[in-house]
Amino acid sequence: DNKKAIADAGGISVVLAAMKVHKGHVDMQWTGCWALTNLAFNGDNTTVIVASGGIPVVLAAMKVHKGHADVQEQGCFALTNLAVKADNKIVIAAAGGIPVVLA
Repeated sequence: DNKKAIADAGGISVVLAAMKVHKGHVDMQWTGCWALTNLAFNGDNTTVIVASGGIPVVLAAMKVHKGHADVQEQGCFALTNLAVKADNKIVIAAAGGIPVVLA
C-alpha cells in the first residue's frame, strides 16, 4: 500500500511542514490538502495526521485561501476522511472547523 509506505517514510510530516512554510501559496495548499485526503484513506495514517496537527493545518489553508474553490474542496475532503474516526469529529469541531467549512 503506497499510502502506508509514504507515511512510513515520513511523508505526512513533510506534507504538513510544506503547508506550514508555504501558507500563502495556493497551489501548495491545494496539493497538500489533496495529499492528506488520499493519505487519510488509511486508518493508521488518519491517526498520524491528527496527532501531527494536520487538522489545524488544513483549516488554516481553508481560512487563508477562502476564495479558492479548489482549496475549499480538498480541505473539505481531507476533513471528511479524517472525520471517519468519531474522535476526530470532536477534534475538528474544537479546532473551529465547523464555521470554516460553513464559510
